[in-house]
Amino acid sequence: MSVHEQIISVENPGPAVWAPRVRSLFLASSVIGIVVFVVALLVDPTRAWYSFLANYLYFLVLGLGGAFLVALEYITSATWTVVFRRIPEAASSYLPAALILGIVLLIGVPHIYPWAVHGYSGFVTHSKRVYFNFGFYAIRTLLALAVWNIFALWFRRNSTAQDTNPGVAAPRKTFGKPPTIRGRVAAGFLVFFGYSFTWCFVDWIMSLEPQWSTTMWGVYGFAGLFQASLAFVLLFTVLFRRRDMFGGAVKDYHYVDLARIVHAFSIFMVYIGFAQYLLIWYANFREETVYFHQRIVGGWGYIFLALLFAKWVIPFCILMNQRVRTNEKVLIWMSSLILVAEWFDCYWLVMPPIHTSFYFPNWVELGVFLGFLGVFGLLVTRYLAKHPMVPIGDPKFLSSVAGRYL
Repeated sequence: MSVHEQIISVENPGPAVWAPRVRSLFLASSVIGIVVFVVALLVDPTRAWYSFLANYLYFLVLGLGGAFLVALEYITSATWTVVFRRIPEAASSYLPAALILGIVLLIGVPHIYPWAVHGYSGFVTHSKRVYFNFGFYAIRTLLALAVWNIFALWFRRNSTAQDTNPGVAAPRKTFGKPPTIRGRVAAGFLVFFGYSFTWCFVDWIMSLEPQWSTTMWGVYGFAGLFQASLAFVLLFTVLFRRRDMFGGAVKDYHYVDLARIVHAFSIFMVYIGFAQYLLIWYANFREETVYFHQRIVGGWGYIFLALLFAKWVIPFCILMNQRVRTNEKVLIWMSSLILVAEWFDCYWLVMPPIHTSFYFPNWVELGVFLGFLGVFGLLVTRYLAKHPMVPIGDPKFLSSVAGRYL
């Protein structure tokens, strides 16, 4: 990309300053969620745990997606993402809570998964019978969550450590140089992420229906994670810039770059979803087609169509226009639409096994959502209030601000 501006220095905007009511609202949201979940456990434990799983998956996607985006920047030595890197870093600060909540999720396993009920005999193969037992499930879950946290913590500390090193923010080209320690650690994370996210997505969602299987499940989950994480970064880049929280570091061409990649991965998302659907429809094996049949009949088909439009058709058509990619109102609406659609995608994946007919989320699902939102918001705002809103000490920071990416 050509040089957009000649940037000599950028004033450090410092950490975010939040109005007291912001954190108070998140705290109240957390308390409401806990109360609703406890009441739901007393009224309908199965529904309470399914609501917990759907919301747990959604916010884990945002937190883990933040760590993934940071690792992707490091392994590619990208420059264009540096200026708004604090947003995915902040999202990844939720992962310690995800570890604790993942332990809570283990308590609900007997209420969620048919294979966890004593005497279940519905496995098609012996290998599934060996694979799906509570002990092995718990080990896989805790291992993935613990390792994700270790990597994400290293990424955050490595990034914020540069903030206190004066004089390191001179523009510097990195193209063609050997991998840095950041790049090597990021490579290790991405390899582990590929395997671990796949087995967790299989454990948490596909095993809701133990007789069903698909070889594209991991990449489908990843496509949703990547698209939602990009939309999250785009949304809060726009919102924070409107409040002048970046100190002038974010420019219109950063909007264009972010909107372009969101546009690209809306195509990737629908491609993976369609490929999975096509293979299952074409093979027409009963144990595979039952998954989509259950999620199309009984009113669930309306969610299926809504997801198609919200995650692909509308973003693809709207963000294709170059002028729109700098229109803040449009970017806010598009990224919000994708994030809402991702929540309904998680809802659509989790709920049909216990509800053959679609029902709109009510007090249980929305109350549990508020609980997770409160925890997520408290941790994200806490991280942004402790560290400068931009990685001011990163050697590539000024190049990122100026649009000099190579």
